[in-house]
Amino acid sequence: MYSLSLPTSLSIKGLFSLSSSAVLSLLDRIAARNRKEEWITNRAGSMSFKVQVHQLSCGKWTSGILTRSGTFYGNHRFSSLKHPAEVFRSYRQARRFALKLANQMATLRYAYK
Repeated sequence: MYSLSLPTSLSIKGLFSLSSSAVLSLLDRIAARNRKEEWITNRAGSMSFKVQVHQLSCGKWTSGILTRSGTFYGNHRFSSLKHPAEVFRSYRQARRFALKLANQMATLRYAYK
């Protein structure tokens, strides 16, 4: 019976972590394309917030919030809130962070504006 030794740079744990991160990255890209975000509106109905998640060239993710003010289609004004220093490992983390922030803005900060 022959026994083969694996090189030190190749390990089962390293192989598993590499393959699992590749699969998660692929799933995140698919989820990003298929997701349709809804507007989160404040209590007064004059401001709405929408989550935006973008993938960086390094493979990490960043999030932002698109804001819409105005009460009907003819007078909407759009702006964007983005903090470029916030970088996340996965799409889900970035989206969860942005959703929390958008909900806080709609219910707390701009609730009656």
